[in-house]
Amino acid sequence: VDKLGILERTKAITQIQSSLLAGYEHDFGKYSDKVSAQHIQAIFDNVPVQLSKNIDNSVKRFKFKGVIDKKSRYQALFGPIDWLEKCRLLSRCHPVDCAPSSPLSALTKDNIFKLFLFDVGLLGFMLGLSYKEHRDQGFSYKGYIAENFVQNELIAQGVGPTYSWEYARAEVEFLYKCDDGSIVPVEVKSGKRTRAKSLKAYVERYKPKTTVKLIGSTGSIEDKTALVLPLYYVSKVSQLLG
Repeated sequence: VDKLGILERTKAITQIQSSLLAGYEHDFGKYSDKVSAQHIQAIFDNVPVQLSKNIDNSVKRFKFKGVIDKKSRYQALFGPIDWLEKCRLLSRCHPVDCAPSSPLSALTKDNIFKLFLFDVGLLGFMLGLSYKEHRDQGFSYKGYIAENFVQNELIAQGVGPTYSWEYARAEVEFLYKCDDGSIVPVEVKSGKRTRAKSLKAYVERYKPKTTVKLIGSTGSIEDKTALVLPLYYVSKVSQLLG
């Protein structure tokens, strides 16, 4: 593969991704009954679609209606969602709509959450995004791809389930609980612009000791109370915040 050009390498990667998805689909049927397998598949396929329908570059709560025919309530979809989550193919992020405090789990509802896919490469493949679209800095998908990336990195660090903050039209993508119990808002920006109205609204209401902005370019850690970091620095969040 190393000797191939970019187009050939891209084609080789998509073939691998297609094979992986076929393997997952086979496992859905192998480890569950026929009806459950269909429901698991429906939810798995629907998550990328709902992620792509983000508003203002921010992922919204997972909607149950329309995913499985004649089933529109969380109770009916709990089993397949839980199965996929235990297999680590999906992960949840629960919104908090009040003043954040520890434990964050006490401020959420079981049936209200966002769902993210475990791999951003497969996310793009399932949505049919081309290599050119991935390279296009102005393409509108960047927001939810970046948010899914940050979610996966936090989960990999053992930060899970994750939490976000919502109030009126303001939303901060993630809330990080430090070792001392304090809550740090984490804003995700896929582009180079660092302006964050929602983070400003959060700061004005709750005055956190530290804020974090993860952006699609180089950042700065000179101001320890208002960190602006490149997206990949999410892997260092635990070290920086404690």
